[in-house]
Amino acid sequence: MRGIPQHTRLLVTRLLDAYCARICPPSARHAVLLGYHLGYDSVVLEEHRRILGIVGTRRAVPVARLRWRASDSVWTLEYADTSGAMRRYRPLPSSRSFLALLREFDADPAGLFWGRIDGKSLRWCRPEGRCGSCEAKYCGVLGTEPAVTEAVGAPRGALTRLGDP
Repeated sequence: MRGIPQHTRLLVTRLLDAYCARICPPSARHAVLLGYHLGYDSVVLEEHRRILGIVGTRRAVPVARLRWRASDSVWTLEYADTSGAMRRYRPLPSSRSFLALLREFDADPAGLFWGRIDGKSLRWCRPEGRCGSCEAKYCGVLGTEPAVTEAVGAPRGALTRLGDP
């Protein structure tokens, strides 16, 4: 079998259902909707945009693709360039862990994924980044610890977890 193994397909589906629900809460789905398409050997994360601004119409715009390479059991991450072609994501080219690549997609340190999504403001609920509540939700889905940052208004060098007062 060269495609994604069945047990992996089930885990990926469960993880992406939770991830997409967190990215696009029901209150914001009129503006932007993130979804995915699970293929034989890849998963395409896509934004569903309105067609010409008409309510009730949507078209899928690919944002990223995670490809399963059965020969060595690794995932590769690709991004959609401005022409829509998929290009290899160089900062983290491959991993045996789907979750590691999803975390990289979510963090987007190179600015190749989220910078082009219309609903960027839904991902970052305030100009400074995620609020503590949003950070906790994302970390819950991705299985990570909330980031530790320097607290605003705290003595210099004091650290706090995002979401702590």
